[in-house]
Formats: sequence, structure tokens, C-alpha cells
Amino acid sequence: MKFTYGLNCGQFVHSFSTYRFIFISDSYSSIDQMNVRIRAIGFELTPAINDYTEDKLMSVRHVLGAAETPARCEVELGRQVGNQRRGDVWFAEINLYDAKGEHFFAREEGESVNAAIDMVKDEVLMQLRKKKQVDKGVLKKSGAMLKKLLRRE
Repeated sequence: MKFTYGLNCGQFVHSFSTYRFIFISDSYSSIDQMNVRIRAIGFELTPAINDYTEDKLMSVRHVLGAAETPARCEVELGRQVGNQRRGDVWFAEINLYDAKGEHFFAREEGESVNAAIDMVKDEVLMQLRKKKQVDKGVLKKSGAMLKKLLRRE
């Protein structure tokens, strides 16, 4: 169980009676028709990582398409808690709320922050494409049923 106490420049985390200070930095931007918030936990968010993340999110924006209401995307990047130094120590999470209010979530771990960003982007794209395909199928089936009803009359 984790309890968090927020501060302006960082955050205290109480986890099983141990205290540690975690540096949190935020970045806000607005890619066309998508509000993006990138949050780094446990490390400084550099402009290079920020730009890399925004570039990867352009493909997500492309799949979402144009809408009157912008989508909201929250990206969280960080290191795993603990003393692990090798292996999948970086994580990336994406919370995406599209214009219709649907929620998409993905969390992936990788050996580098860029690898974790790539994997989580691919997971969200897979979820978006699957949802789009299901919506197309429902639309086709409802159109076929309507056509069948019209032919009977």
C-alpha cells in the first residue's frame, strides 16, 4: 500500500514504513487535437525525452483523427522502485481519454526509457485500432440489418 504526500517540487512516498523522496517533473503540451501531459518520476525530464515522447504520440494522434473536442493523454515515465539495476527498470504508462470519453490504458516496462515509450505506444495503438475495427463491424452489421429491413417492405 502506498500513501503519497504531494509537494510543489517533489513528492514523499510512504511505502511499508520507509520514506523516500521522489523527484517529479511535469511537461504540458498540446499536439494538434490532443492535450498531452508528460510526467517523469524519479528522474529529470530532459527536452530530448520530452521531444521523443511527443514524436511517438503523433502516431496516436493520427489514429484518433480530427475531433471537435481534443483528446487528453497523460504519460508517466519513471524507474521501478527498488534496487534493481539491470533488466526492465524503466516503465511508461499512458492514460488516454478520447473525444467520446472512452479510456485507454497501457503500462510497459523496458531496459531504457525510450524502449518503454516505444512499447507502450504500440500497446495503445493496438487498443485504438481494435476499438476502431469493432466500431466498423458494428456499423456494417447495423447497416446490413437496416438494408434487410428495407428490402422486406
